[in-house]
Amino acid sequence: MRKIILVSILGVFMMLVFSCKKDDKATTATASFSAKVNGKLWTSTHSLASHQSLGNTSSVAGMGATAAEMITLDFIGSGTGTYKMKDYNMGSVNIGSVDCSTFFSATPEGEIVITQYNAANSKISGTFSFKAEDMSGMVYNITEGKFENVNLVVQ
Repeated sequence: MRKIILVSILGVFMMLVFSCKKDDKATTATASFSAKVNGKLWTSTHSLASHQSLGNTSSVAGMGATAAEMITLDFIGSGTGTYKMKDYNMGSVNIGSVDCSTFFSATPEGEIVITQYNAANSKISGTFSFKAEDMSGMVYNITEGKFENVNLVVQ
């Protein structure tokens, strides 16, 4: 009886060991979103992107530890390419007391560069930089912005 139990336990153990697959690091890349706001590095804790087919608009956002911390990039279109900050393409920053956007600027500066737009795998990557203003006209420089492997929802 002891032999049967030991063989059964060994069999179950062997099934568990040999049926497990190792993770493939290439397919489990983690998402990241960061930028410098007036020279100070800011890194998100969560990120998400979406594309609305109706209206052909896309958004990429990085959120911080609280709901009040967020950098948002909005642009018309989808796919890889460079989207200049003008018309409906804009960047916004809400971090601490900073609440600014290219929307408030009379002459918006900056760009969003989409380097990967993979709707089939639901991922988007790129870089960004822009100058944004708050309601009082104070200018904030957003530089070295980068997002990688952010989950993309296409609707």
